[in-house]
Amino acid sequence: MPNISSSNHVRRIVSSKGPNAPMRKSQNYSDLQNELNRLRTVLAHETMMSQLITIEPELFSDPLDQAASEHENDIALSVKLLAFAKLRRIEQALTSLQGHSYGVCTRCNQEIPYARLKVQPDSLYCVPCLTVIEQQTSRN
Repeated sequence: MPNISSSNHVRRIVSSKGPNAPMRKSQNYSDLQNELNRLRTVLAHETMMSQLITIEPELFSDPLDQAASEHENDIALSVKLLAFAKLRRIEQALTSLQGHSYGVCTRCNQEIPYARLKVQPDSLYCVPCLTVIEQQTSRN
């Protein structure tokens, strides 16, 4: 609701963010940093555990069993690569938090909305830029 100054009766609109906006943003980023640290710990642990469980290549008498085993190994490798990529993005986000550039779209340099960061704290792009990138990728 707008405030009215009593001295000159000119309407003055007070920012809805208020004086506590930087404090709120700081708290939000603190929450996101905690979530990034939690994700990093979980992914690092899962990655470490998956590397401990390495299956030696087996020789199968049945070619279908051999193919199934190789397919499972390929899927496991793909999952590890995705986990490493996510871990890299989390590390990059934590580094950008230290440098005060966290939450800024790397394509358009606009602030990424907190709601998006809450859902995906390692986001590098705002939704409009991500949409453009995905459309360009699908065309290629």
